[in-house]
Amino acid sequence: MIHDVALSFLKGIGARTANTLASHFGTTQRLFDTSGRDCREAGMNARLAEEWPRMKQKALERAKKEIDLCQRHKIGIICRNHPGFPASLACCADAPTVLYYKGSFPFPAPFGVAIVGTRRASLYGKGQTEALVEGLRHDKVCIVSGLALGIDTRAHASSLACRLPTWAVLAHGLEQVYPSRNLGLAREIVENGGTVLSEMPLGTPIKSGLFPRRNRIIAGLSNVTVIAESSMKGGAMHTVYAADSYQRGVFAIPHPNGQEFSEGGNFLIKTGKAVLLQSAQDIRRELGLRRKPDAQGKQGGLFDALAPLPAYAPTEAQRPLTEIFRRQEEASTDQLQYLSGLSIAELLPLLLQLEMAGVIKTLPGNRYKREKRFRLPGEQEH
Repeated sequence: MIHDVALSFLKGIGARTANTLASHFGTTQRLFDTSGRDCREAGMNARLAEEWPRMKQKALERAKKEIDLCQRHKIGIICRNHPGFPASLACCADAPTVLYYKGSFPFPAPFGVAIVGTRRASLYGKGQTEALVEGLRHDKVCIVSGLALGIDTRAHASSLACRLPTWAVLAHGLEQVYPSRNLGLAREIVENGGTVLSEMPLGTPIKSGLFPRRNRIIAGLSNVTVIAESSMKGGAMHTVYAADSYQRGVFAIPHPNGQEFSEGGNFLIKTGKAVLLQSAQDIRRELGLRRKPDAQGKQGGLFDALAPLPAYAPTEAQRPLTEIFRRQEEASTDQLQYLSGLSIAELLPLLLQLEMAGVIKTLPGNRYKREKRFRLPGEQEH
């Protein structure tokens, strides 16, 4: 673990470069065992490569202190190469090399739904946020947000009220909570099986420049991001742009024109950057979630739901992919490549085979979604 934590303390090296270097050498320990010249050949700039022996020693010393400090404060540490690290975040090129957390790991649901917005939320924005969470209360999702005032607070609090798991991502060290008035909410999240987490080590102060970095983690943890209410320049817009860059679904709640915090979401809808959100059913449709039919539902629909699906027998080469689609309804090519360990040259022909067999379908943005026509290996007949 010490080498993974030290990776985050390398001065002048961001998450994207750190992940590239670790991938190049195979493990973080091999990276720290190598020479500055080898690092230079792997893409490190000349100045940093020259300082590498001194720089890596300082990072290792800092990492040891951080690990000891976290143990004393009962704060968990999970590294990007750990199997329990959220896969949807790990596959992002700029994923944090380490996360510090209080609460539960691993990610508690098949899907993450980020709900973000302004700190100065209107009654309309708060009400729409509550209605959305309420509409998802029976679905296997985790609500992800940033513990800020306004929309974030309402998203977390509504999740707790609906007994949905919720994760709060902070932009500073976990020895404090910002804003301080949400200290009680943070404790309640942890006590109810949720998680409060940050990529920042203990002692990191509150700085405005760290919030956009925090926002990319919210987007990376989530399959779908919803902007509930925001101005054009609101911090929540950074989360949306990160989600779009990760090829994740983006939704926006529409607002009446002329209101300050209607501009961001309405602009995203107008320009096609976000889908207009009318209800939780839109999220379920995006994620491929289906509710069990209601006892008073239409008879035909009930019998359709009870009819057993035929089994699909994958080839040995297809098995890693059918196992992924058994666990999640949708994935991008980046996610599939990361989770399966296949090269892109191996992956694409297999995806074509599964699509032609009717197991999956192609979506815009290099994404694939499972078709519910077959039972996959490991699924029981209903």
